[in-house]
Formats: sequence, C-alpha cells, structure tokens
Amino acid sequence: MAQEQTDFVVVGAGSAGCVVAGRLSDAGYKVVLLEAGGKDTSPWIHIPMGYAKLYANPAVNWCYESQPEPHLNNRRLHQPRGKVLGGTGSINGMIYVRGQPRDFDLWEAGGCEGWSFDGVLPYFKKSEHQERGADKFHGVNGPVWVSDLPSTHPIADAFNQASVNLGAPENPDFNGETQRGTGYVQVTTKEARRWSTAAAYLRSNLGRNIDVRTHVTVKRIVLENQTATGVEYLDKQGKTHTINASREVIVCGGTFNSPQLLELSGIGDTAHLESVGITPKHHLPGVGNNLQDHFGIGLEYKSTQPLTVNDLANSPLKGALAMAQYLLFRTGPMASNGNYSNTFISTTGDDEHPDMMITFMAWCTGEDLQPRKFSGFTILPEHIRPESRGFVHTQSASPNDPPAIQFNFLSTQYDRDAAIAGLRHARKIAATEPMKQFVAEEINPGIQYESDEELLAHCRESGLSLLHPVGTCKMGVDEMAVVDPRLRVHGLKCLRVIDASIMPTIVSGNTNAATIMIGEKGAAMILEDALETVHQATGR
Repeated sequence: MAQEQTDFVVVGAGSAGCVVAGRLSDAGYKVVLLEAGGKDTSPWIHIPMGYAKLYANPAVNWCYESQPEPHLNNRRLHQPRGKVLGGTGSINGMIYVRGQPRDFDLWEAGGCEGWSFDGVLPYFKKSEHQERGADKFHGVNGPVWVSDLPSTHPIADAFNQASVNLGAPENPDFNGETQRGTGYVQVTTKEARRWSTAAAYLRSNLGRNIDVRTHVTVKRIVLENQTATGVEYLDKQGKTHTINASREVIVCGGTFNSPQLLELSGIGDTAHLESVGITPKHHLPGVGNNLQDHFGIGLEYKSTQPLTVNDLANSPLKGALAMAQYLLFRTGPMASNGNYSNTFISTTGDDEHPDMMITFMAWCTGEDLQPRKFSGFTILPEHIRPESRGFVHTQSASPNDPPAIQFNFLSTQYDRDAAIAGLRHARKIAATEPMKQFVAEEINPGIQYESDEELLAHCRESGLSLLHPVGTCKMGVDEMAVVDPRLRVHGLKCLRVIDASIMPTIVSGNTNAATIMIGEKGAAMILEDALETVHQATGR
C-alpha cells in the first residue's frame, strides 16, 4: 500500500473545499486535494444557461435520490450533486444570496461563538469581487466574481413591478441592508461565464501549491489514538493509497458525502454503524442528522408571448441564434441562468425576516428540467425558514454505495401553512398588472385548485427540494453537534469538517454564497490555530 506525506489533506473539491485548499496553499503549506469527480472541462459548465444539461448528467453529477418522502406521497426526489472540480458550484444555478443577518446571529446565540453576522461578513467580503464595487456589505478583489445578469427580461420586469404593486419594496441588493423586497438576482459569473471556486481558487495564484487528484474515492479517515493521521483512497485503477497529514485532515465532501465519510471511518452513532457493518471508533450521535433544505412548489404558466427559454429549446433556429449571440458577444439568454428575479416576503407578518423567496423562472419544465412544448414560465415559492428535519446516513460499509437521504418535508404545521401561503402570494403576483398580461393560463396545478386542502395536495404531488441541503455535521456545543465553533470534530484531534453540512440552521437564501464564506472562515481558523501551535512550541 503506497504511503506519502503532506501537510493537509482536503477531501472534496467543492465550493468550500477549493476555498480551503486555496487559502492553505497560499499560506505556503503543502496541500493534497482529493476529488471523486473529474476536471471541469465540459463546455456546459461554463455557459450560464448550460446547467440544465448537467442536472442529470452522471459524468459530472452524483444523481442521488432521496428515500421515499413520507409527506410527499412517498415520492423520491432527484438530488443532483457535483462530481467534478468545483463540486455542486460547477452545476448549480449560480445565484448569489447570502441569507439574512439574523441567520448568523442565531448561530452565535446557539453557542457558535464568532459566527454572528458581524463575525462572518468579513469573510463574505474577502471572497468577493463585487462587480458593482465595494461598500459596507461588499468586497472587491476577492477570488469569486459576483455579477449582475447581463440583461433584463420583459416578464421579469413585469414580475418585479407586480410585486411592487402588491406592496413589496424595490430591492436592488438582497445582500445589502435588507433582504425584503423584489428585484433581479446576482450570480457568480465572470464576463458571462460561470465562476466557480475551482476557477477562483484552483486556477489562480492561490492554487499554486495544491496537488489536485481527480477520480479518487476516499475510503476512510485513518484514526490513531483519537487523532486523524491521514486518509485511505482508491485511485481510478482501484489501487489503495494512504496519505498521511502532518497537520490536519479537512473533510469538505458536502452535506451528503461528509457525514457518509465520517460514518465510513467509524465516526457516528454506534448503533447505526453496527447496523451497516462498520466498526465504531468514535461515538458521535449527531453525524448525519439535522438535514435541512428549502422546499419549492412551482406554479406553471403558459405565456402570452414567446419570450421564454422554452421557445429557445423548442425552436432549433432560435436556439442556434441564442448560442451564436452568446459565443460572439457573451450576451442574450444563454448568458443568463433563466432565474431572473426574486420577491422575499413573510408568511407570518414578520416583514423584517422573510420566510418565503418567490422566484420568477423564464422556463416551464418537468422535474427533469426538460422544457414543456409550449411557451411557458414558472413562479416558484420557496420556503426558506423550514422547521422540518431529515437525515443522511451511509447504507453500507462501501464508499461506492450512495447514502440514504430523507428530508421529511412538510412534517410540521408551520411548513405546510407557509407553503400554502407562498402559493397564494405567487398567484396574486400572476394576477396583478403588468404580470397579468403575460399569463395565458395556469396549467399546474390549475386555477381550479383553490382550497387549502387542494393546494396542500399540489405541494405533496409536485413540491421539490430546492437542492440547498445543509446541516448534517452540525456546528455547536450541544450533544448532537458534530463540530465545535472552530469546525473541529468533537472528541477527535486534527480533523475538521468545512462545508455546508456544518450549518446549525439553514440560511434564508441560496446556500452557495454561505458555503464559500464557511470555506474562507474555516481556512482562516486553521491558519490561526497553526500559528498558535508555533507560538506554543517556541514560547513566542
């Protein structure tokens, strides 16, 4: 069995893993970055509208499925996760929404010292190159470009104005003074190309000392005397290798794969580990629990005007012209992601802390993202402050078997009430001028579905994961916490988890921005602790 030595081993080259590896490398440390997927060379990764081609593409996507969801008519939900450099940040919709300041203040109030909004804002800014320039909330010269969409859209304009007519304030920056209101989103693109953390941190000066290895499957974290000393992994030919980390092992596998790897290594709830044939090495009952995600329920509409992405998909000529416009000028619909605008509202009356994000999507598709055969769009209410909790657990002792995933969406009365309220407000937007003029008819579920019972039935039949899973290696100080506020695994040495799985509660918006921040703050903590170790050793 081949063995070698490095300073840090980072497992997973996703949105957080690339950040961690880049910052440690930039500080002069030797870093080995292990990724189960391949390089991000597919052209569809880099064309903003191309992510629809990646949604169910096993070449770059784990294509997981949930367990039958008990409150959604036992449907299994498709769970695309990036299997490629950049992770899910290489196949997602690129929307940059951080969440509300109170999200982070509640983390600190729950025992996560240093994670208030004031504590995390410097790391949001450190990572960011804000196209509009620097201000109180935004940074420039960071690795991750945050850009405006290259063009507006007539129906998105109408959606925004209808929302204003219903009382929403105009909001040009959901990451500024307040999240409440309506406006266009920003995205992680640079010059109309996707700008993942693989592009930002690996293919820059930050990544010059990183040994990036793709197509490798990590079997387990090696533990000796309650200390992580390295990892075992399989290469593409099936040969086992061991890398010893002189400093730390950092798990950045994401909300599904980080708890799976901990369990494969014997770290987790003893009873579950024994049930799947894994020898327990460290009892940590919170591993894999606390799964959270945003729940979305689409209202689909036929459009009165052929201005949607469906029209491009259903007309070879229009599609070819749009692609030519993108390739020649980096403009047009292919330079956008199709998700133009948001309206943040409250279903509870607490206007300062919205719990519903309603999105205008310039397309109308099935769950597989295949466009309907007519001009159409979707208004998508997304519940961003859910109470429901689920789990992720390994199903066997093999790293090649997918984990068991269950969300338990709609398991609480508040979640059910919020979903219905979101649908009702989305319908108000559709029925309000100037949005109304673009609505030919509501085709799913259909305007005849009106009662709370009928709308809840629609949620159970058609509602989906918004693909923002977090929380399965929860940060905290209680008995179900997996990592402490410095992201060290409780009870073990030289082992951290740094990715979206550490969120105690889900942020009120798309999760990629917060995941990048976690990578930045986690890397800074590692470097601080390394410096403290030097000071202790030298007495200086």
